[in-house]
Amino acid sequence: MERPTSALVRVVPFFYGWWVVISTGAIIFVATGAYFYGFSTLVDPFEEEFGWSRALIGGAFSAAVAAEGLASPVVGYLADRFSASRLLMAGVLLVGGGFVVLGQIQAVWQLYAAMVIIAVGTTLIGLVSWVTIAHWFAKKRGRALALATGVVGTCGVMVMVLAALISFFGWRSAVVMIGISQVAICIPLALTVRRRPEDVGLLPDGEGHAPDQSLARPGASPKGESAADRKVEHEGLTVRQALGTRPFWLLTFASALAWLGGMALIGHLVAFLEESADFSRGEASAVAMGIPLASLVGRLGFGWLADYVVKRRLLAVAYVLQGAGILIFATTDSPWQAVLFLVVFSVGWGGTIPVLPALEAEYFGLRAFGGIQGLLSGLATLGAFVGPVFAGVVYDVTDSYRPAFLLMTFTTMAAVPAILMMGRVPAWAKEAASAPMA
Repeated sequence: MERPTSALVRVVPFFYGWWVVISTGAIIFVATGAYFYGFSTLVDPFEEEFGWSRALIGGAFSAAVAAEGLASPVVGYLADRFSASRLLMAGVLLVGGGFVVLGQIQAVWQLYAAMVIIAVGTTLIGLVSWVTIAHWFAKKRGRALALATGVVGTCGVMVMVLAALISFFGWRSAVVMIGISQVAICIPLALTVRRRPEDVGLLPDGEGHAPDQSLARPGASPKGESAADRKVEHEGLTVRQALGTRPFWLLTFASALAWLGGMALIGHLVAFLEESADFSRGEASAVAMGIPLASLVGRLGFGWLADYVVKRRLLAVAYVLQGAGILIFATTDSPWQAVLFLVVFSVGWGGTIPVLPALEAEYFGLRAFGGIQGLLSGLATLGAFVGPVFAGVVYDVTDSYRPAFLLMTFTTMAAVPAILMMGRVPAWAKEAASAPMA
């Protein structure tokens, strides 16, 4: 006997999981693009108005990354247990509110506080989105993550939007307008997201309806699940079990190495191109916008391939491209080199985004996917924290970013052997992936 699906689901003419992908992708696009890729457009305004050093300004981005790392395990735990819709709304309110606070700062500690608030909000949005998509898809998980991250890839547009707003209204008014817009657009989208297909009478990948006894009431907290409810969850490891595996620590180490260079590059990209390569602010902002746009090739292509080829090898290829891109960036002094950097780095950077959570789900399952992903991300952000500060310190000492980025080429490449050492997917995971859903 089948239970009728939710009225919310019946409004959408296709499998509701794809709507979840579109809506979460749109939320990430609006709520995180101006923060993650747009921070570098604020470096010069902060220096001009307050006289802060680059290391001090870069430290704010590093503090935000550290906040993401500390928040990730907690957010992952919450994502396994509570309503995706409510968690997404909380994240949107934190991000939007953080941007409004950013527009009022007068001291460096206020800059750090605003960035931390925004970072916690983006962590809620990002982790909850990936966990939710992982539950809605099994056989098509790589493609679903690719589509979601593909939508996110267009968020580079937000860099140009922020840069334009700064030019017309000043940086303070610009960030306030961004924050208000984020809340107005993203809250309605968050209200439509459901944590898993069984909550609205469906099965993963759109393969029919869930039977009566396997359903929690729509929108209910997973805390109220019965034993039958839990049968629909995929097999997997607990957080404690994952911590005892070699793949967990190798993946954490590789992620930390890759984020070290990637975060430093993104945090200082506009400033580097303006001062070391003689780009105008508009040209440098265009390159910053080009990273997420060009990364669409990697996001969509690597995400699609993740459903068909060995994921750890695919991730290793992405890290090779990312490292090569950083090397090109470190030597950039002309437009054609910037284009080459965009092509190589962006494809690798984009490729890691859908493959990494798909690889985590493959090795550790969905039983505690949010908690495991949150803990892994939290530990790996040590590299993301060090990168922007290190690049800022090198600039303050040598008056150049180039030595820092040359060194980070090698740290990124070192992630490749770590990934390849993960070994084959556990036997239980293969069995769970091939088993039909109840």
